[in-house]
Amino acid sequence: MATNKLSPGFLSFVVLCVIFMIFVETDNPDEIKSLPGLSKQPTFKQYSGYLNATGSKRLHYWFVESQNSPKDDPLVLWLNGGPGCSSLDGFLSELGPFHVNDDGKTLYVNEYSWNKVANVIFLESPAGVGFSYSDDKNYTTSDDETSLNNYVALQSFFKKFPEFANNSFYITGESYGGIYIPTLSIRIMEGNATINFKGFAIGNGLLNYELNDNSHVYFSYYHGIFGDDLWADLNNYCCSKGVCNFHNNTDPNCRIAVSISGQINANIP
Repeated sequence: MATNKLSPGFLSFVVLCVIFMIFVETDNPDEIKSLPGLSKQPTFKQYSGYLNATGSKRLHYWFVESQNSPKDDPLVLWLNGGPGCSSLDGFLSELGPFHVNDDGKTLYVNEYSWNKVANVIFLESPAGVGFSYSDDKNYTTSDDETSLNNYVALQSFFKKFPEFANNSFYITGESYGGIYIPTLSIRIMEGNATINFKGFAIGNGLLNYELNDNSHVYFSYYHGIFGDDLWADLNNYCCSKGVCNFHNNTDPNCRIAVSISGQINANIP
């Protein structure tokens, strides 16, 4: 699944925010006291910094406490997909408390922010994504290694914030998070770390490439995203005896038809 495309203005603002957060001195070195581009600073606490993963890997996080009752509300980990998409995309354009205006310089308050009812961790994973890094400069990874690093980083988070250890903990995300989320959940359930894990949720997730490729064609046709002519080509070239294969089909005409259906989906606003 393709990595989300971010505008230059959006990226510039993210860089500005992180630089600003690094050089603001506070009692807690990770606590953010103010952000550029906000007309009024929030009343809830927020933090940004790094969590230790395996080896020399350091994963960048941005954590916002609940606007309701931080000590009682659940703790939620958010993971964007890609693979390779920064979770700051989720923060600054989806479920975070602030979103970026079109000018790329100022922020506005998101009235539907999840941190109205939950404490939310936005983690940039794996190393090499966003501001996460590895001292050895080796960014080759796998799904299994990513889940391990996320698991170790979570333990690092609870060392920084032991006051949240008893909060109900949930994992959620989207896209390739369909891989990240269940693999991390299994590690937590089978591991020795003390985490009050309650469950996970996946939005628009990629769980299996073959099932995803085959289902998106049916979904697109039955929702009117493309018409009967392309549907006829897909059936003629990709189906045999009532069984359709839109994933890795060797028929070149099928590949062309599937590619066209994908391009139509990609161009939907």
